[in-house]
Amino acid sequence: MYKIHYVWELCREKFHKMLKINTLRIFLRPFLGVRLGRFGVLGLISVFFLAFLEGCGAGDSTEKGVPCVPMVESSLFRACFEGGRRFVEVKSFVGKDSLVNRFLFEGPVDRVVTLSSSQIGFMERLGLQNHIVAVGEGNLVADSGLYSRVKDGSLPQVYTGHALSLEPLVALAPDLVMTFATGHGDDDYERINALGLSMMLTSEWQENSPVAKAEWIKLYGTLFDAGDGALVHRADSIFRQESEVYRAISSALNRTKEGEGAVCPRVLAGMSYGGVWYAPGGESYTAKLIRDAGGCYLWASDKTRELKLSMEEVLALADSVDVWVNPGMFSTPEEILAAEPRAERIKAFREKRVYQNDGRVGPGGGNDFYEGAVGRPAELLWNVAKIVNLGIMPNIGPYFLDTTYKWYRNIYNF
Repeated sequence: MYKIHYVWELCREKFHKMLKINTLRIFLRPFLGVRLGRFGVLGLISVFFLAFLEGCGAGDSTEKGVPCVPMVESSLFRACFEGGRRFVEVKSFVGKDSLVNRFLFEGPVDRVVTLSSSQIGFMERLGLQNHIVAVGEGNLVADSGLYSRVKDGSLPQVYTGHALSLEPLVALAPDLVMTFATGHGDDDYERINALGLSMMLTSEWQENSPVAKAEWIKLYGTLFDAGDGALVHRADSIFRQESEVYRAISSALNRTKEGEGAVCPRVLAGMSYGGVWYAPGGESYTAKLIRDAGGCYLWASDKTRELKLSMEEVLALADSVDVWVNPGMFSTPEEILAAEPRAERIKAFREKRVYQNDGRVGPGGGNDFYEGAVGRPAELLWNVAKIVNLGIMPNIGPYFLDTTYKWYRNIYNF
């Protein structure tokens, strides 16, 4: 029988949120079987506070004496081993808080519910689609095989957030429910946890580079490995190959930008909503992808993950924009102008060099950028580099690259 055990740790900037004495008393009573006075609770809080300080540190173990192996690129999960036991530690950012899940595995996962597109993408790359027994929203599934199962009713959809269907989820009795946390008030992980189901949060979408995100394939290799190490090895091999080709492409592209008089295309990202321009920060996934593709992101020197700018600040740079990527939710020039007429003053818009990441969609409209691209960072980089560099690409030597994957498209081409 498959089992998963987990321990929650909440590392909060505002620690007073945890100090709800009545709630803590109710929580502890079933375990201690005694009535706790206020001073008893405060004493236990002191113990939890010490554990909190230890757990929120950057130590190298999940439990005392349990060694952990950091990943090559990812900063949000790591694997731990002791006496044949397997642990995984996953960290998620929830608003200003960081939530750490620590999991102990007893046997491989067989039946899993996936509530995010990325989880499907990693499983698809490893050929594990048949282990998925339910998805969140079927129309968001890009994989045609899984989508057909949703349509014929053989693969249930249980939805996500406030719309999550609890009874069907319990009836499925999955080995594991995989979800995620955003901190925006519509998360479902607490409701799933209350059902007593084994649950895991994944946070690959919070990584700040395509290669770091791709390394999460190792998590799925660990989860589904039959005990012989074959799937772990396969996941490691896929990641190693993808990261090697990714670095070869990036190195070749950026060498061409080092010579005197070399031109670095200036790239804009994001879109205006209500006069506020929402853009990735200089420490974001998108900024890293643009830099590795040989482009110069307009806010590359910024030290945050996301930006809110006035339209005036963007227009001040409008004549220097060579390429515009990820224009919000809009897929045509007409839609962009309807939402923000001043966009026509942006050079890349005038020169018809605006690219959206919806070049590959599933039968129901699910965007494969959030599903299949997560496990193929080298192909994604090649795709972005072609649009940034006007199709002028370097020779990357003997590396194999499947260039049929095209997640980005020019919105002027139909």
